[in-house]
Amino acid sequence: MKKGLILGLLLAAMFLWTGGSASAESKGSIKLGVPAEPSTFDPHRITGFTMNMHFPLVFDNLVFRDNSGKIIPKLAKSWKLVKPTVLQFKLREGLKFTNGEPVDAHAVKFSLERILDPKLKSRQYGYFRGMDHVEVVDKYTVNVHTKYPDMFLLSPLTSYGNIVPPKYYKSKPLKYLARHPVGSGPYKLVKWSKGEEMVYEANPNYWDPSKNQIKKGTFKIIPEPTTRVSALLAGDVDIVYSVSPQLTQMVSSRPKVEVVAGDSVRTCYIILTIKKDSPWADVRVRKALNLAIDKKSIIKNVLQGNARIVATNVGPTSFGHNPNLKPFPYDPVKAKKLLAEAGYPNGFSVDMYVPLGRYLMGKQTAEAIAGQFAKVGIKARVGTPEWGKLVKIMRPRWEAHSKPFWWYGCRMDMHLHAEGMFAGTIHSKSTWGGFRDKGVDKLTTDARSEPDDAKRQKKYENILKILRHDKVPLVFLWQNNQIHAKKKSVNWKLRPNAVMLLSEMSWKK
Repeated sequence: MKKGLILGLLLAAMFLWTGGSASAESKGSIKLGVPAEPSTFDPHRITGFTMNMHFPLVFDNLVFRDNSGKIIPKLAKSWKLVKPTVLQFKLREGLKFTNGEPVDAHAVKFSLERILDPKLKSRQYGYFRGMDHVEVVDKYTVNVHTKYPDMFLLSPLTSYGNIVPPKYYKSKPLKYLARHPVGSGPYKLVKWSKGEEMVYEANPNYWDPSKNQIKKGTFKIIPEPTTRVSALLAGDVDIVYSVSPQLTQMVSSRPKVEVVAGDSVRTCYIILTIKKDSPWADVRVRKALNLAIDKKSIIKNVLQGNARIVATNVGPTSFGHNPNLKPFPYDPVKAKKLLAEAGYPNGFSVDMYVPLGRYLMGKQTAEAIAGQFAKVGIKARVGTPEWGKLVKIMRPRWEAHSKPFWWYGCRMDMHLHAEGMFAGTIHSKSTWGGFRDKGVDKLTTDARSEPDDAKRQKKYENILKILRHDKVPLVFLWQNNQIHAKKKSVNWKLRPNAVMLLSEMSWKK
């Protein structure tokens, strides 16, 4: 979209806004402008950032993270390690799912073991691969048994492993469950118009009424960032996710709205589909890709300073981060030399995707990277599908007929832990990554099972050293800041993981 047209749309929105949400405020409802929706609402079949804005509304976890990142009680009122391989949870008593089924130990056992069911093909399996089985001790006590001492297990339970009613999830087909979720959370999903909006209503029987002060929440699906900002300025939504740096001054100039910005734990990189017939199956090519990007220039000119360079996919806020590693320098001469050594003196062509509106300046960043790749002979064609379409593109990527490609991704470290980042992109059972290495897999399992924190930290640091210098499974880039905007009358506190939770919003009095 041309700059003049963007400015015109925003100015039009400004003049149209007459304070349009006063009635919404009085009714206790709120509208959010977000770039994407979940591909499914089955809580055990999906991973990713989008689910973390929606699933905590409908489902409860055993544990959760507060705004500071501290693990706090949720359905579990307490927990303890009773053996090196047994983690025990004591549940809140007398709670029910919205369909009337009891929230008890049997529900926990069913929910967690459902993730392990090979028939489900859960994308969350990598996070729970250390789990063996769940034992019902009594109605409100469960023991989670692991194959080895799993020091990471508690972290993914804060965002994955949602607890669901067994009878309902046993009786319905997967296709139905994908659109009709039932949980014990503070809200119920009452309407889902695909690609348009998702509507939630407060659960009147929720055990913690402070988490559903907003009685109705509507998520407007608006992939294009400028359109989201226009909707805020026009009063059509009350809060928007992800505002481009170029628009922050425009938003800040309006008396009724404000920019909400800060650091995040979102690490960006290029994910490579490492197939035998792809040039980047050669580690020299992967190193060349890292050397071909002038990260400082992109951060300065495209992201306007709203990012920091990282050496790996595990940033400084995550457990296991290696502070001694240096990022790849910008060295196009060495990049061309490595490409020639690998048999690609003239480079090659490849499709590179970035989901529309999902990441801070995602399209512009991908295009800047493609421009720098061109200088070393790599022709990267940038596509910007909406998230749902990109997921469909990625699904057959391992099939023989599929053409290798890259995609620009920014993964939020929901677990504040190296293992969480490995499970998504590095481990052979990863959700999205293309890297497969049994030696690295063994090292991550060994680190995960180390009970001593200091020793475990050193083991993760060693893994990251190997990934940075020897294996280079990704094109490592930066950690983005988060920039959002809202009406000043909305109470909402920024989370380090950038998740906007309806359950943490209210209207100022």
